[in-house]
Amino acid sequence: MGRKFRVLGSLIAAIILLVGAALFWVTYAPALDPLEPGSLDFSDDEIRRGERLALVGACSACHTAKGGDPLAGGLGLPTPFGTIYSTNITPDPETGIGRWSFAAFARSMREGLDREGRHLYPAFPYDSFAKSTDEDLRAIYAWLMSQPPVIAESTPNELPFQFSFRPVLAGWKLLFLDGTPYAHDPALNEEQNRGAYLALSLGHCGACHTPRNRFGAMIADRLFEGGEAEGWLAPPLGGHSIAPVAWTLDDYADYLFDGWSEEHGIAAGPMATVAD
Repeated sequence: MGRKFRVLGSLIAAIILLVGAALFWVTYAPALDPLEPGSLDFSDDEIRRGERLALVGACSACHTAKGGDPLAGGLGLPTPFGTIYSTNITPDPETGIGRWSFAAFARSMREGLDREGRHLYPAFPYDSFAKSTDEDLRAIYAWLMSQPPVIAESTPNELPFQFSFRPVLAGWKLLFLDGTPYAHDPALNEEQNRGAYLALSLGHCGACHTPRNRFGAMIADRLFEGGEAEGWLAPPLGGHSIAPVAWTLDDYADYLFDGWSEEHGIAAGPMATVAD
């Protein structure tokens, strides 16, 4: 009997060790080396291109608090799980991304990991940004690293304990993060493919305009059917639109560039900062 208990105990211990090793393997991500001072060199064209792409991605909309410095973070983003505060993405080396290499930046955009290897909450829509090209990510990185550094410590998130344990996000990613880059669709022309790429990746339109499941992930087969953002209705887009007057290309352009359309009114709520 004693031998059976010893064997059973050894088996249980082995299972615990295997489960622990598996959890460590899934949740662990190494820190990346800090950027060496003076090691960056970007062309003016690349920085200007990055600025345009950052506008597409509305970086400032989420990473600028009301009345705060541009890109210094601190904006509270309410979610069903608690409030997530955006971080400082200026090139300050202590409180921003000044020590982040391009590899660290690209990893955050595609895998939802910061330079130190900590999992990021998907309120930061890396599930959309993962579809971006290296070239576009590098241009955005070039623009961000050319901005004035701002000293601004991160505001602690307001989350219940069960959601504040970041390693659980590794499981969320296993279930819901598809890191496949955007693939050219032969059924679309070049202009349509470019638009689809921007909407699905850097523009992350689906992050607000797609319904989410109970785990906070976009429901893939209901893309652009409408969602919610910060308590505001994010209406259905494209063929799913319920607008009484159909949206035209000019309507979309007016709305996104100027924040209003004659047929569809003024952008309000979170969309106002995107179209600003």
